[in-house]
Amino acid sequence: MSDELYVLGKITGFYGVKGWLKLYSYTDPKENIVQYSSLKIKLGKQWQSINLDTGKTHGKGVVAHFSGYDNREIAAVLIGSELAINRSNFKASAKDEYFWADLIDLKVINLQGVILGSVSRLMETSANDVLVIKDIESEAKLADEILIPFVLNHYIERVDLNSGIITVDWPVDWNE
Repeated sequence: MSDELYVLGKITGFYGVKGWLKLYSYTDPKENIVQYSSLKIKLGKQWQSINLDTGKTHGKGVVAHFSGYDNREIAAVLIGSELAINRSNFKASAKDEYFWADLIDLKVINLQGVILGSVSRLMETSANDVLVIKDIESEAKLADEILIPFVLNHYIERVDLNSGIITVDWPVDWNE
């Protein structure tokens, strides 16, 4: 497993005078950002370790306090900085649940063995998550992008993280 850094959010401003800060969270749900006490913070161009003492949702956002940053003056240097964790620190996912970060760049092949492309990103819709497949040197020669709903045992037949392949029930001529 890679120990690559994954950005979870960033510090956007002050919350009170005792060093608490507002966070913009990229996690879903947004309060998951405060589940990780040992984080990395990007100060300038360098990633450094930082410990999150406590955090909580507040209104529509998330606020947190970091060890050693006990007033506004000290905490000011953190504003605007990104927060990340190492991939090895992700909480374990349940069976048939996947982190989006693990699906990016996986090769997508349909049931007929045709390579459709690879996952460039995912997007959330009100119905379900959607794989965005880029047709990079694909055998299929389809459109620039293919959108496949991430619905297990319907469109998504198998996700094999070890081999880097997602098998889908998706015809080659879907976009034609």
